[in-house]
Formats: sequence, C-alpha cells, structure tokens
Amino acid sequence: MQALIGLLQNIGVFLAFLAARFAVLVVVLAALTVVFLVGLGVVRLAGRVRRHALGLTKVGGLVWRPGLYYSPGHAWLQWKGTSRLRVGLDDLAQHLLARVSEVTLPAIGQVLQAGDVVATVRAGRRQALIPAPVSGQVVAINRRLLRNPSLIHNDPYARGWLYAVAPSDAGHARLPYGEPARGWFSGEAHRFSRFMEHQLGHAVADGGELVAPGPSLLTEEQWEEMTKEFLASPVG
Repeated sequence: MQALIGLLQNIGVFLAFLAARFAVLVVVLAALTVVFLVGLGVVRLAGRVRRHALGLTKVGGLVWRPGLYYSPGHAWLQWKGTSRLRVGLDDLAQHLLARVSEVTLPAIGQVLQAGDVVATVRAGRRQALIPAPVSGQVVAINRRLLRNPSLIHNDPYARGWLYAVAPSDAGHARLPYGEPARGWFSGEAHRFSRFMEHQLGHAVADGGELVAPGPSLLTEEQWEEMTKEFLASPVG
C-alpha cells in the first residue's frame, strides 16, 4: 500500500512538473505572439505612413505616384536636385515583369539617346529590354537594386529606382506630369487589362484590382508583343 501511495505521489510530482513547464511554454509563446503582432503592426503602420508620404494612390487598379514624369515605356522620372533625373519603372511595368530575378544597369558616364536600351530586367526565363526615356549622361545607378532586384516589385517608386541621368535636353518636359499623367496612367491600366483579356481569353481584374498572374501565362510570342506594346518608348 505504501508503495502504491509513493508511486502516486511521484506521478503527481511529475505531472505537476509537466504542468509547470507547459505553463512556462504557454507564457513564452504568448509573449512571442504579442511581440510578433506588435512588430507586424509597426511594419504595416510604417508602410501606410510611407505610402502616405509618397502620395501613392490607386488608379485603374494600379499604384500611381504624383509628382513624377511618366514615359510611354512606363518609366517614371523625378528631379533630384537641379541637374539630374532619377529614373525607375512604374507599377504597371512591375506587374508585367513578374518575379524579377536579375537587373543590369548602365555604366556611370554612359551617354544615352532617348530610346536606347539602357537596362535589362530578367523575369524568370524571360528578359525585357528597358529603353531610356530621355537623352543624357548616366550619373548614378542603384547598386542596392543589383543586390536585391525584388525592390522593383516591393518599392518601385522609391528604393526600386534604376539610375539617374543628367539630361542633355528638355525632352522630359514633353512627358505627362500631374493630372495629365494620372489620366494617361489610368488609360494605360485599362489598356493593359484589355490586352491581357484578349491574349488570355479571361479577365485579369477583379473589382478594379489586377489580380491574375497574367504575364507569366503568356507564350513567347505574346510576351514579345506585350513588351513591345507597353515597355518600348517611341522616339520623336
């Protein structure tokens, strides 16, 4: 009888030990969950603050940023100081280039003519040629983008910029800016949606948002037609 009582006492002690360890584990997991949720909230809040600071808004289901010039090849241009224009790709372009894996940029000092191929973007097994929207000399490149090409997707209007150019003429002044740029961008978003619907035979937008991974479903011929339609900059 004494042996049975002793055994039960030992089992009770063991169960109490397990319960205590489990309680500690629950507390630790709860604390980690709180830290994770707080961190996630901070990240989301920072993202909202950043989007607000940049003035980002949805136009035709795509993100548009005011205060930029927009080229027919879906590059944006922004004055940095008084002598150089920073160049990047807009949100429509980054939708075309799904899963960017590699970017090549021009050399500093390289002289460009509007329409010249100035960069290449590899998206999976495909490559897109990016034309220069204006003429001038390259004065800076985004080395961070070379290390992290996904910035084209994650932050196309800021950290995902491509290069900066000292323009040799006022060609940028002929590009849409302000409300005309917003109207042009809206038209391009709808044109892209219609293009993809025609190529794939089904809608790529849901409630104004572009949701389908359309470009990745295109054939090689369709891909070439798409890049010619939306990424090429006509000269003149």
